[in-house]
Amino acid sequence: MIFIDMKKKLIITESQLERLKIILKEENTHALIVKQLKNELDSNYKPIEKYVRKGGEYSPTAMVKCVTDEEEISVKELYDYMKYKFGIGDESKDESKKVPSKEFLKQVITDWVNGNITDDYSLSKNIPIN
Repeated sequence: MIFIDMKKKLIITESQLERLKIILKEENTHALIVKQLKNELDSNYKPIEKYVRKGGEYSPTAMVKCVTDEEEISVKELYDYMKYKFGIGDESKDESKKVPSKEFLKQVITDWVNGNITDDYSLSKNIPIN
């Protein structure tokens, strides 16, 4: 039995409770991984906008500045480094660890650069972890 606002009672079966627990656990895992990746990005990088000349015109391009050495790198280079650092896409890694997919990492980096990661660590698109 689950209590809602301490005035109403919601009665659910044990199988419904188990499904609810799985959903909550998955959401919590999702938020923890996003939080870990966001903290890693916030502590080591800063998103910037740089104007790059393409075809005779200057266009704004999203770039990332390393906090430690002030080096400017592209978002693709950041993605490649994070993929290497966390072992994403590496089949030799331990299967028992929860490793995010490449699409999930891309979405985290894209949302971080655009400032779209919310306070509860949800992303702008619902991408599964693996």
